[in-house]
Amino acid sequence: MRFVLLLKILLLKNMAIRSLYKQNRYFFLSYFILLILGIFILITYSKTDGFILMNPLHYQALDYFFIPYTYLGDGLFVIALAIVLFFSKKRYLSLMIISSYALSGIIVQVLKFFIDEARPAYYLAKTNYSYFIDGVTLHNLHSFPSGHSTSAFALAATLGFAVKNKNYSIFFLLMAALVAYSRIYLGQHFMNDVLAGSVIGMLSAIFCWICLEKFFKKILKPDTV
Repeated sequence: MRFVLLLKILLLKNMAIRSLYKQNRYFFLSYFILLILGIFILITYSKTDGFILMNPLHYQALDYFFIPYTYLGDGLFVIALAIVLFFSKKRYLSLMIISSYALSGIIVQVLKFFIDEARPAYYLAKTNYSYFIDGVTLHNLHSFPSGHSTSAFALAATLGFAVKNKNYSIFFLLMAALVAYSRIYLGQHFMNDVLAGSVIGMLSAIFCWICLEKFFKKILKPDTV
């Protein structure tokens, strides 16, 4: 009896995943393209060479852009956005954002606790790389995975799933990808850190959207962006 119930649940979840993919086909395909490009760099280049490859030029104008832009992946921004949506009668979406952020954040903190990976400034301390930014670049450990990238992709996926006009979902994805790149540009993370963060964020958003949808629908009226 329990086996039959479990089988029904798995079938329902499988159908939900297929439905989510069909509704957001271009969003997922675009993400897979970005993911493959990132994996290609990881396979082709060493950790150091890949980081330098992604940082060919640094300008003051780009510093001024990326320093504040990277906070789009900060937890305070995500929570603030969720609160604004909640009081703007977008409570279903607000709870989805908080749920995916919380789940992805827990996963990141657990991984950081067990994986003591050096950040770029610490890892490249004896090299000639000179693009680190004083007062911004961190010189400690716990680089893997990137928390900002995780939050950004969890948020982008949740917004992308909710929005009616799916063209906006690609825009959200590109914004998240730019947050991930900002972490490399600012010398905070390596490519593997931001890629892992993006995967955690995406999977967390998918899990929450599928598993919590019915629960939230019982207590709130579903809405979209």
